[in-house]
Amino acid sequence: MASIKDENHWRRLVEECFRREAGPQTSIPNPAQDLIETGVLDSMGWVSFLRALESASGLNELGALLTDCAPSLESIYEAFKEARAKSPSLHAYFPDARRDATRAPVIIAGSCAAIGSQTIPSEEIDRAFGMPPGKLRLRAGIESLAYAAENENEVALGARAAQQMLHAAACGAQELDWIIATSETHRSYPSLAARLHSQLLARENCGALDVGGACLGLLNGLALAQGLIVSGQARTIAVITSDIHSRIFKPGRVAGEFGGLFGDGASAFLLRAKDGSAPQQAYVLGEFFFGCSGQYAAAIRVADASNGDLEVHFDGEALSRAAITRMEKVILDVELRSGLSRFSVQGLATHQPNPRLVTLLARQLDIPPDKFPSVARTFGNLGSSTCGVALDAILQSAHSRQSGAPGPIFLASLGPGLLFGGGSLVLA
Repeated sequence: MASIKDENHWRRLVEECFRREAGPQTSIPNPAQDLIETGVLDSMGWVSFLRALESASGLNELGALLTDCAPSLESIYEAFKEARAKSPSLHAYFPDARRDATRAPVIIAGSCAAIGSQTIPSEEIDRAFGMPPGKLRLRAGIESLAYAAENENEVALGARAAQQMLHAAACGAQELDWIIATSETHRSYPSLAARLHSQLLARENCGALDVGGACLGLLNGLALAQGLIVSGQARTIAVITSDIHSRIFKPGRVAGEFGGLFGDGASAFLLRAKDGSAPQQAYVLGEFFFGCSGQYAAAIRVADASNGDLEVHFDGEALSRAAITRMEKVILDVELRSGLSRFSVQGLATHQPNPRLVTLLARQLDIPPDKFPSVARTFGNLGSSTCGVALDAILQSAHSRQSGAPGPIFLASLGPGLLFGGGSLVLA
C-alpha cells in the first residue's frame, strides 16, 4: 500500500500541474468532479494537463491508464497508485525510491571554464556585420563577446579548462576512465574527445566519446557520465565542452542578427563516484530528463551549402517565444521532479540565447535575475559551453560562500530540434 508521504507527493504534483494549466489562482476542484463536463478544462486542456503530469512524473503511460476513466483528479490519483503498485521501483517523482535507485551517488569533484582570450565590444561586432551601432547591446543585451585568438581552437580551450580542472581537483589524467566531449562547432577528425585524450595524455584504456545536442550537449554528457558511473563501468570521468563560433559564423557568411550573438568558450567537469574522500560541499548529480518538441524544429536550421557557405534559417521571434516557453516549463519540471524549490537555489545553469531573454525568463519564474550567471552578456552565446560556464560560476560561488550551506543548482537547456533537458544538483 502506498504511504501517506507518497500520496502527498502525488497530490502536490497533480495540483502544481493543474494550476499550470488552469491558472495559478484557480481553486483545486473536488477530486471526483468531471473537469471537462463542468467546464474547468476543455478536452485540449485535459490532454495538456496529462502531458504536463507525464513530463513532471516520468510516468509516460499515464494517459493510457486514464483512457476509460472520467477526467477527474480522483482518476489521476488512482492511476498513480496503480502504477506504483505495478512497479514498486518507479522513482521518477518519489524521492525515497530515487535514492534507492542511485546506488552510487555521482559528485562533481572539480570544474573550470576557459574563455576565448579576445574581448570584443558589441559595437565592433555591429560594425563587422553591418548592423546599426548599438543593436546587440540594446536589442539583445550583449555588451561584449569572447573570441578565440589565432592560437586557440576547440582542442586548446577544452584542454586548458580540463587541465586546470584536474589540477584544482588534485586528479591526474591517468585516473580518468572516460573523456566525454561535446561541441557544436568542432567539425574535423579525429573527434574532439580523441584529440583531448591525446592532449591530456590520458592512458590508452581511457575511453573517448563525443556526444551531440549543441546547446544541450553538456547535459547529455553529464547524464551519460552519471550512467556509466552508477552502473559500475567507470569511477572517474571528465566531461568537456568547447565551442569556437567566431570562425564559422563570420561576417559575409551569416547575417549579424544570428552570427553576432555567439562567442567562444569551454568548460570541464570531473565526475566521480562518491566515497569517503569526497570534498566538502561537493554537489551530487540528481535525476536528468530529456525530450524533443518537434513543432519548433523549423525555427532554426543551419546546413552547409554547396558553395562552402552556410545556409541559415533563423526565425528569431518564433525561436525566442519557443525558448522562453520551453525553458520555463523545463525549470518548473525540474522543481516538481526534484521536490526542490526554485526559490532556494544557489543558481540556475541554463541555455542563454541572449541576456534579454534570460531577464524575461527570470521575471516569468519570479526569481532574481542574478540567479542566472551573466554569461551571454559578457561572452555571448557559447553554444554547448554556455551551461558549462554558468555551472562553473555557480559552483565557484558556492565554494566561496562565507556563511550558510549553498542551495541546490538547477540545470536546463535547449538544442535545435527543439531538444530540451533538465536536472538538478544537491549538496552531498
